[in-house]
Amino acid sequence: MFTSWILNSVGWLVAHLPLPIISLICSVVGRLFFFAFRRRRKITIENFLGAFPGKTRRECKKLALQSSIRMVELGLLAVAMPFLSEEKIRRAFTIDVSIRQCLEATKNQPTLILLPHFSQMEAMTVLPLLVPELKEREIGVIYRPFKNKSLEAWIRKTRGRFGLQLLARHQGLREARKILKHKGIVVILFDQNACGSGVLCDFLGHLASTTHLPDALYRQFRGPVYMLFPKRTGVFQAHCTVERLALNPEIGDQRYNTDGITTAMNAWLEKKLLSDTATCCDWLWVHNRWNVCNQLNDWLSLPQYPSIVDPSKLRPTKIFLYMPNWLGDVVMLLPLVRAVRYAHPTAEISLVAQPHFAPFLELLREQYGLPVNQVLSLPKRGVIHYKLLWQFRALAPDICLRMYNSLRGDIGALILGARHTFALRFPKKKCPFFCNYVLMTLPNPEHSHQMEDHLYFARRMGYTGICNRTAIKTGIPQRNDIGLICGSANHSPKRWPVEHWVALIQELLPQIDARFVLFGGKQDVLITQAIKERFPNNPRIVDRAGKTDLCMFLDELAHCRLVVGNDTGGVHLANFISIPTLVLFGPTSPEKTRPGYDAPVTILRAPDPEHFESLRPPVVAASVREIFKNY
Repeated sequence: MFTSWILNSVGWLVAHLPLPIISLICSVVGRLFFFAFRRRRKITIENFLGAFPGKTRRECKKLALQSSIRMVELGLLAVAMPFLSEEKIRRAFTIDVSIRQCLEATKNQPTLILLPHFSQMEAMTVLPLLVPELKEREIGVIYRPFKNKSLEAWIRKTRGRFGLQLLARHQGLREARKILKHKGIVVILFDQNACGSGVLCDFLGHLASTTHLPDALYRQFRGPVYMLFPKRTGVFQAHCTVERLALNPEIGDQRYNTDGITTAMNAWLEKKLLSDTATCCDWLWVHNRWNVCNQLNDWLSLPQYPSIVDPSKLRPTKIFLYMPNWLGDVVMLLPLVRAVRYAHPTAEISLVAQPHFAPFLELLREQYGLPVNQVLSLPKRGVIHYKLLWQFRALAPDICLRMYNSLRGDIGALILGARHTFALRFPKKKCPFFCNYVLMTLPNPEHSHQMEDHLYFARRMGYTGICNRTAIKTGIPQRNDIGLICGSANHSPKRWPVEHWVALIQELLPQIDARFVLFGGKQDVLITQAIKERFPNNPRIVDRAGKTDLCMFLDELAHCRLVVGNDTGGVHLANFISIPTLVLFGPTSPEKTRPGYDAPVTILRAPDPEHFESLRPPVVAASVREIFKNY
C-alpha cells in the first residue's frame, strides 16, 4: 500500500511539472546517482570502455554520466506515464509512417516486435492510443515481473492503461503463444544479460547472454520480426519507428535454426549505438551487460553454455593470475592455469610473477605449451612494485585471480582495477579487496592436497572439466645422474639432516654407477658444500647449488634419471617434467604437498614426523636402488 501511494504521488507530481524542471531534476539526480554509487559508476564506465576501445577514459566517463541522466529520465517517465493526459501523450510521442505500414503488411500474420532498453521505451505502452488500428489486434508484452507485490500490481495496472496485455516472463509464455496463434503481436524487451537462461552471443566485441525466446517463437510461428525504436527527441519525447529485422536469407529454409534472430537483433542494436552519441547514451548502460560467466558460480563454466559465437569476432577477455611466492606452489598452480584456458579458450591470460620466476614461466610458455599469453615480472616489494602495478592497470584487465593468502596481492588487485576479482579464501583469512571469493569449506582442509584446493575452487566457480595433471615431456636426453635436493628454501625443519645425506651417498656410491648432482638455491650452498667436502676430489659428486637459475635448473633436472629430495619446490618441478621422484617427508604432510602430476612419485615419511632424523639412510637407499632399477 505504501509503495503504491509513493508511486502515485511521485508520478502525479512529475506528470504536472514543466519539462524544463523535469530536465533539471534528471540532471541533478543523475549526477548524484553517478557519483554516489561507485560500483554502478564503475560498471557504466567500463561498459563504455569495453564497447569503444578507441575512446579515452575521460570521454567514456562523460558518456557514462549522460547515460546515468537518461536512466533517471527513464524511471521518472515510467512513474509519470499513467498520469499524463492523452493530449500530452499525443504531443510528446509521434508515430512514424513505418508503424502503419507494418500493421498493414502483417494484418494476417503472427508478428514479433523486439524492443531494446532505451530511455523512452515506455512509449510502447501508449502505442494503442496513438495508432487506433492497433486496438483491432491482440497485443502482449513480455516483461520481467517485480518481486514487490505492490509494485507489480501498480505496473500491471498502469502499463495496461491503453489495452496492452502484460505477460510475465515464464508464466506468460503460454499466453504469448496463444496471441501469436491468433495472428496477434508479441513485444519482447531484450537485453544482453540473460545469464544461464540465454545463449552466448557476440555483442560489441564481447560475450553477452541474450534471450533465445524470439528465436523459439519465430521457429514455431514463422511470422515477420520488427525492431521498435523510440528515438528520443527531448525530455519525455520520442519519435517511434519500426524496422523490419534483416535476417539471414537461409533462416527461412532451416526449420530448426535457432540463432538467426539473436544474431540479427544484436547486430541491429550495435548499428544504432554506433550511429551517433545521442542514441548511444540513450541506451541503459548502467546494467552489467557483459556479465557472462563472470559471476562467482559460473565464470569457469563457459564451455557449458549454448553458444552462437564466432571467437574471431570477440575482443579477448584479459585475465591476470597472481603467481605464488614459492616454486612448489607455482608448479602446483599450473593445472588451474590449464583449467582457466579450457574455460576461456580465447582469453588473454597473463601471469603476474616475481622476477626470478618470470623467465622460467616464459620458458614453459614458449617451449612446453603453458597456455598463457604473457608473463609479467613484478618485484615482491618496494616502490617499483606499485609503479609497475599502475602500469599494468593500463592493460585494462577484466579478471584478476589470486590463489594464495597475501595482503600485498589484495592491494595489487585493487590497484590493477580489474572488473572482476576472484580469490580462494581460507578460514580466518580475509580478502578485503576481492569482490568474489570461495571460502574453503572442505571437511579437512589442512589435509587436502593443494591441487585439490584449486580444483575445489574451480568447481565452485562452475568448472566441469578434468584437473589436468599431465606432466610435460622435455625431450632432453637423460644421463645416469641422480639429483639430490638437500635444502628447503622456506622451512628448515623440512630438511633431512646433512649427515643422513652423506650416509646415503656413501651407501649408494659403490652400488650404483651414477653421478650424484647436488641441487639447491643460494640459501642451500652451505648445506651442499658440507656434503661435497665429505667426498673430496670425487668426480661423481657434483655441486650445482647456487649456480643455476630456474631455467637452467629445469634443464639439469631433465638430465636426471631420478631425483631425491625434501618436500621443496625442486621435487615438484622434477615431477612436472616427468622425472621419477623420491620425496622425503618429515613434519609436513604428504597429503597436502606431495607432488601431484602423473609421473612416478615415491613417498617416504619419517616414522616420527617431528624428528626427521628418524628416517634412516638405509631405508632411503633401498628405495633409490629400486627406482633406479625400474627406470
